[in-house]
Amino acid sequence: MQKFIYVAILAMVVYIVFLLNMDAQDNKDTTKQYAVYRTQYARPINEWEKPYIDDGILYQEMQPLPPIAPDNAQNPYTEAKRLLGKQLFHEPKLSKSGQIACASCHNKELGFGDGIKTSFGHNRQRGQRNAPNIMMSGFFDELFWDGRAKSLESQALMPIVNPIEMAHEISYMRDSIARIATYYPLFILAFGDTTQQDEILRTIFVSKQSLTTPSQGLYDTIFRQLLKADLQEQSLDSILQSSKLSKKQIRIAQKLITPENIAKAIATYERSLVPKNTRFNRFLQGEYTALNNKEIYGLHIFRTKGRCMNCHYGVALSDGAFHNIGLSFYGRKLQDLGRYEVTHEIKDLGAFKTPSLIAISKSAPYMHNGIFPTLQGVIHMYNAGFPTPKQDNNAKEYPITTPLIKPLQLNEEEMMALEAFLLTL
Repeated sequence: MQKFIYVAILAMVVYIVFLLNMDAQDNKDTTKQYAVYRTQYARPINEWEKPYIDDGILYQEMQPLPPIAPDNAQNPYTEAKRLLGKQLFHEPKLSKSGQIACASCHNKELGFGDGIKTSFGHNRQRGQRNAPNIMMSGFFDELFWDGRAKSLESQALMPIVNPIEMAHEISYMRDSIARIATYYPLFILAFGDTTQQDEILRTIFVSKQSLTTPSQGLYDTIFRQLLKADLQEQSLDSILQSSKLSKKQIRIAQKLITPENIAKAIATYERSLVPKNTRFNRFLQGEYTALNNKEIYGLHIFRTKGRCMNCHYGVALSDGAFHNIGLSFYGRKLQDLGRYEVTHEIKDLGAFKTPSLIAISKSAPYMHNGIFPTLQGVIHMYNAGFPTPKQDNNAKEYPITTPLIKPLQLNEEEMMALEAFLLTL
């Protein structure tokens, strides 16, 4: 009996050594495989292998992020507008209750989302859709999951009047902001003419001994102070000192406080919400050590077997188009017909805008209805091809899943690598 035990123990030791050797060999093979991809992607982007895409897809190659989103000809970017827009973005007086700001559903610390499936609005009403990450919103021509807004400027006012969200009336909202004196200097700096700007700079910042200071010098001085305070999340009012304004300047400011200017300021702030230091952005700029081997392998899966670049490409990693991927829940409790509710065209049944993947690690839960709490769930669903209930062949109208969605047959290692890559964006 004792001899049998010794033999069994010896056999177990031999088996464990065998497994360790197998693992070591697998790790060696994996390291060798990863080294191939690291070499492949340690080259300029235009020398990378072409992605796997379907016929007819006019994709754009990946590219580093610019400092801000493209400018709007009718609303040119200025730092004064951005600072004003940031204040308004966090202003609860935009809502009827005086308790809900844009930032309530688009929280910086939650990837400019709110971390829940669908958002709560006026009187704790729950919306139908997930609050998306808005960091790359300035790169899209159409906003919201269904694309009903055609610019950031038009989008900015829509939540304010939505009865489920902020539930206010535009005229009353404007009046609420016009009564807040701390906004007066910023509205003049953002939207006043050069004479008005010059006068307010001299009123607030220039002593009697330095009245000859050039206007440009004043701008440089004030914006250094304002930007420093902004970076430190300090109140700007202590610098702006709105109490020093004359009655004439107050009247000028109140005339500049219009719904159009409020929308322009908020839109300008949103255009500035471009991540500055993501690891993948550094990688695209040539810092090839910013990603580890597994993440680079995930980049390769993203571009090839994962078929992700059929829809996620270019600077924002989105085609800006609308697709039905099989999540309309047609005829069921969670039904949402998406783009169809805007266009009323059968082809748009169940279609939603392709979101940007930038900063996706911070913006869970995912999809238009927030039903996926983790990226693993999203990846597994794509891998399975988003299986949906069998179509009713007798139905005149039925959401047709885009042919871009099909089973991927990724193995566990490939899915884990793909997730690792997505977390670097």
